[in-house]
Amino acid sequence: MRRNSKNKILVILVTLIFCGASFIGSATQLNIKEQDVKNKTNKGTEYWALLVAVGVYADNPQQDRPLMLEEVDDLYETLIQTETWDEDHIKVIRGKDATVSNIISGLRWLDRMEDKDDFSLVFITTHGNNLRDDDGNFVDIPPKDEADGSDEILVSYWGFAYRNLFIYDDELNFLLNRLESQGVCLIVDSCYAGGFNDPPNWLNTGANPNPVNAEKWIEGFGEELRGQNRVVLMASEEDQVSYSGGFAPYLIDGIRGFANTNEDNIVSAEELYYYSEPRAHRQHPTMFDGYPGEFPLVYLDEIKDNPEIEQQETTELNVGLSPENSKIKGYIKDEDTNDPIQDAYISIRGRDDNGDFYENETTSDIDGYYSINIPPGRCFVTVYAEGYLSDRTDFDDIGENEIIWANFSLQPHPPENSVICGYIKDDETGEPINGANITMEWRLGHNQFYFNETNSDINGFYHLNVAAGQIELDVRAKGYFREDLEDIYISENETRWINFSLSHLPQENSVICGFIKDKETGEPINHAEVTFEWNNIQTGSSYQNETFTDSDGFYKINIAFGEIYHDIREQGYDYYNPYRVDVLENDTFWFNASLEEETLDVEIAKPLKAFYINNNRLFPYIKTRIIGKIDIEATVDDDWWGPSSVEKIEFYIDDELKETADTEPYIYTWSEKKIGKHTIKVIAYDFDGSTDSEEMEVYKLF
Repeated sequence: MRRNSKNKILVILVTLIFCGASFIGSATQLNIKEQDVKNKTNKGTEYWALLVAVGVYADNPQQDRPLMLEEVDDLYETLIQTETWDEDHIKVIRGKDATVSNIISGLRWLDRMEDKDDFSLVFITTHGNNLRDDDGNFVDIPPKDEADGSDEILVSYWGFAYRNLFIYDDELNFLLNRLESQGVCLIVDSCYAGGFNDPPNWLNTGANPNPVNAEKWIEGFGEELRGQNRVVLMASEEDQVSYSGGFAPYLIDGIRGFANTNEDNIVSAEELYYYSEPRAHRQHPTMFDGYPGEFPLVYLDEIKDNPEIEQQETTELNVGLSPENSKIKGYIKDEDTNDPIQDAYISIRGRDDNGDFYENETTSDIDGYYSINIPPGRCFVTVYAEGYLSDRTDFDDIGENEIIWANFSLQPHPPENSVICGYIKDDETGEPINGANITMEWRLGHNQFYFNETNSDINGFYHLNVAAGQIELDVRAKGYFREDLEDIYISENETRWINFSLSHLPQENSVICGFIKDKETGEPINHAEVTFEWNNIQTGSSYQNETFTDSDGFYKINIAFGEIYHDIREQGYDYYNPYRVDVLENDTFWFNASLEEETLDVEIAKPLKAFYINNNRLFPYIKTRIIGKIDIEATVDDDWWGPSSVEKIEFYIDDELKETADTEPYIYTWSEKKIGKHTIKVIAYDFDGSTDSEEMEVYKLF
């Protein structure tokens, strides 16, 4: 069974490489004629790039990572802003177009365009994993070059719907070996990316136990194997997950010039790695460097300063919450005895339909009953009671004048027969810190927990009684960086000593200010949340400061000088710009932003480009083919915080309205027997009058 599974995977992948895998989608067409580009640019050293971001996945929207799409767009824009890179030398494959055949076609395009005088860049971001057979065992496809017995794979658009539709490391390595470029830089931004560091020539690797078989395998492809100087930057280690937003933004910052550490006006691939590695704090990037010297990736232009804007004084905030015409109520009881719990404290936090955050609270009566008014929107409920574990709900939507019941059964507090204690000291002087707050969180399962806290005494000593189990510690003191420890396990009757040395916060002697406006109208955005994070890479320290815009869209915030990252949030607007700015000491730095309104975005989730019989998809195809009835399904990328903004979705066949749906799932079953080409169209409407539509051509065979 295992051997057959492996052979089946190998046959499929060989077919994908040399037959173009036409059944999973046609190759993305070039924006320009290749020969015209070659004739225009065949003048010495050139730079060519293939940028791939999957980001969306057929049949598995919970695996979608929209940041991948934004980051590949940002990378493209950053590259073409330099003199090194031309638009017609970069091919981008993203989203639904990121099928196996299109990715392979993109690599072949790169092979056709580059030559021995050139440099090539391949950037791929998607989900990654180890290759396994149907029984869950590791698989190493010939030439069997993996020391751990498993090839690494990159998931394509169809990769979660069909297990065999992926790009694997040997396949990618083989296609890169076809390139003649004097240097090739591969960047893999995925989980387990550290496995994509295979040497360019399999025949020379000690990891290969059978070089003769490897040589025959390569000859079997009928292709010429070309070696080249290669640098591989990988977002994580071979056995480590990677996060969206955890690696690519730092690469982009580096290309913008921050990685030019030797100040030679050239950003090399090696400099890019050494810049991004310490900043990707949630993962550990790795590098394979087979290029002699420094791989020149970007030649920098002069940086132009942004014009300063005259500073304006802040004005009084004008913030108003929605009316509290909805209600949450319920009963609080003892889980063991079912007795009511009186005087339980109930806290509700949420965001109303206007996008404003709010908090409300109450207590339970003698019957354990509580009732609390809140504005419509999205919220969660947390319950605290003396002698019990706390509990909370997940987020719930609540509409105008709606009543939601949220009952709780609380578990009695476990005995605190263990101890955590220690000393809190100043990292520089070693002096004790008096009055530091130490908070302990003990957690059971997803939502049940309890807190305990204390303060350090004049000697910096603290002492906490805790229950046996998994805990987290959080230590804060005024003027110091916060410290925390996670996943601490303490046994029954154990005394655990944990000491902390806190570092001083830097002086906030600089200012960031600016205006936040609507990109389309130019109107100021009131009460937008603006957060700035200060980082010190040498010490690994960071802290945040935040504020809100006033009615003029103006904000002003004090912060320490140095390396700063920013985040802007406001209900109803999109914003993603995590990139670095540098603030000088005792300086005022102006940072303005224009936010785009979130737009209604409807998609046809079914049918896709595939072959369907009686509502069942058989396999991906270059066009949509349908036999029998089909469920046409529409989805809307809606706001996570608030209730659905969709009023209705209309379904059309050849511009004839067939169905209107106003609740999820949005589905119309098309059962007409109309042979030939047809156009499916869906139109979504929200309550503000905005619309969005999508259409596709299908061929009905019966």
